[in-house]
Amino acid sequence: MELMTSPRTSPPLATIEDGQLIVAVAQGDKDALTVIVTRHLNAVIHFALRYVGHRAEAEDIAQETFIRVWKNAANWEPQGFSFRSWLYRIAYNLCVDELRKRKSVTDVDNEELTAPGDQPDDGLYRVQQQQQVNFILYELPERQRTAIALCVYQGLSNRDAAQVMEISIEALESLLSRARRTLRNKMTETQL
Repeated sequence: MELMTSPRTSPPLATIEDGQLIVAVAQGDKDALTVIVTRHLNAVIHFALRYVGHRAEAEDIAQETFIRVWKNAANWEPQGFSFRSWLYRIAYNLCVDELRKRKSVTDVDNEELTAPGDQPDDGLYRVQQQQQVNFILYELPERQRTAIALCVYQGLSNRDAAQVMEISIEALESLLSRARRTLRNKMTETQL
């Protein structure tokens, strides 16, 4: 006896855009959530890591971010706010909450703050330089660090990053400018 199979009428989930996937998640589609988590988990962990400085906390924040995506998917509205911006807004709020719990951070896991794709064999100089940048980055005021993390490391547009931080684009650009100037000056000081 030959089994009848029906041709797949919809594209595979992995090829569907985030906005469409989140609509499916809102309807209870766990497979759509799996695709979203697969696409964004590492980036959310890296964002949180740059923000809170500890890998275990960053992983907890990422996990809680996706739990909230699952629970609140029906609340996402696409008008002018990309899914990615909404996702980072959730992660950002959780990072801020974590820092408020701690009140202050005294140590940073520098070896964990290297950018995605950095490998130990990139050379000792590059690793040391990246650690310097990470340490200086972590010393920046919270909002400057967030602006850099969202725009430089997570690749969000200025518009999306401003939405995540709930500030104007001009305010975001000012934060980026001050953060870059501070990073540049402190890197110059350490190389003298």
